[in-house]
Amino acid sequence: MTLEILILLAVCFTPTLCIHCEGDSLLSPNNNSDYTNYNDVNVDWPDDLEYWRTRQNNFQVFGKFDGDPSNSIIKAGYYSTFDGFLIHGITVDCGKGKWSSQVLNKDSVVVDWLKGDLATPCKEGNLFDIWFKIHQPKMMSWIFDAQPLQYETRTTITHRGAKTIRRKRTLEVPTKYGANRGGTFKVETTGPANITRVTWGQCVSWPLEMNDNCQGARTWVQARSKMATTVKPMGGLGHFGSDWQTFTPTCFLGSRYFDWLQQTVHPDRNSQGYPYCCCVDMHTGLTIGSDENACVMGSLYGTCEDKSCMQHAEPELIKKVMIEHDKEDEDLIPK
Repeated sequence: MTLEILILLAVCFTPTLCIHCEGDSLLSPNNNSDYTNYNDVNVDWPDDLEYWRTRQNNFQVFGKFDGDPSNSIIKAGYYSTFDGFLIHGITVDCGKGKWSSQVLNKDSVVVDWLKGDLATPCKEGNLFDIWFKIHQPKMMSWIFDAQPLQYETRTTITHRGAKTIRRKRTLEVPTKYGANRGGTFKVETTGPANITRVTWGQCVSWPLEMNDNCQGARTWVQARSKMATTVKPMGGLGHFGSDWQTFTPTCFLGSRYFDWLQQTVHPDRNSQGYPYCCCVDMHTGLTIGSDENACVMGSLYGTCEDKSCMQHAEPELIKKVMIEHDKEDEDLIPK
């Protein structure tokens, strides 16, 4: 089977499946192996396409191996709106346990750039995910199943007044066109690698399968974040991560349920760098209703004085967690 998904940067709409993403689409892959299935998601062009091409935009792809993935190949790429040429892409070959990234050379020919081994083999029944992060026109990075598909860095120099600042950054992508020429993100799979969901925007999302598993969602997001690789028991990706770990979802009293008030939701173009405060469902961690009503701009320090979400606190879940905590406290008392 071959499945191809096209996502064209689209007019912003009110999301209901994630927190502050511009788009969140659940997909139903066609399991017929005789033809390619094209699925266009929101094909209207936005008035502000220039903004979305480079402004810390994330594309997040979720899928599952619904069978033996030994013949599965997953390809993803970001393409130019002007001539359809690839800007930057990846290929994951499950059978060979290999990955490679692709760029467009000066002669407009697609060539391999980086290559490597998959850190984790593709396995039947497992979920998989792809993250594509646009930092700058020539700074883009890919993540597959929490594995960065880059492995080298460079030092850049900038100045703030008289002060010289050296920063370690990901490599400049040696491609003909930068992300500022882009506008189409495409995913293509073969075999039983089924795409189930795609999100995009200045946001962080996690698998919908993590209902009632806030701790799992935290670990999942942190594993793909810029958190240091040395953090125990599980580190992030450091310079190769997608977003800062501070935007990880928070859990009610460390339980498996999400806190009904999320105080550090990823900022977007309207929040001037400040995180959002959002009311969410305690089971899913996702906003209830529209973001317009569920979220307000918070403070730089992750506080939400102007937002209360008590109407979304579930008394039965709170009672359940408190009983569990009391029992844990009792177990600590010497007998």
